Amino acid sequence: MKSISITGGCYCGQVRYKATEKPIYQANCHCANCRKAAGAQSVAWITVHSSTFEFEKGTPKRFRTDTAAWRTFCDVCGTSLTYECDTRPGKIDITTGSLDRPEDFPPRKDVFAEEKLAWVELVKERSGR
Repeated sequence: MKSISITGGCYCGQVRYKATEKPIYQANCHCANCRKAAGAQSVAWITVHSSTFEFEKGTPKRFRTDTAAWRTFCDVCGTSLTYECDTRPGKIDITTGSLDRPEDFPPRKDVFAEEKLAWVELVKERSGR
């Protein structure tokens, strides 16, 4: 696979990261846990292999959720950055909103749609590029 560079970081610039592969998934998550953590009606994520991801600047705060997942966020500005869980070893989700070019990574599907808020519309399934 050809190496690429996906970059991003938090709102205040204290934390920066890079991923070096195309996303495995691009999705909107509607689970109550994501909604609460981000303070939003849903959260758009891209997923990459953990081995191709690194924080290049700063160290985000890690939080263990009641669902046994790890979330990271900037402890200065609060930006939600990543999500990892034991049920998907070797993969890390990155918040699309924290990417430098979020417009390049539209969600292609919805996950946990059964938990979505009644007034939120689902993404129509899109194929990859």
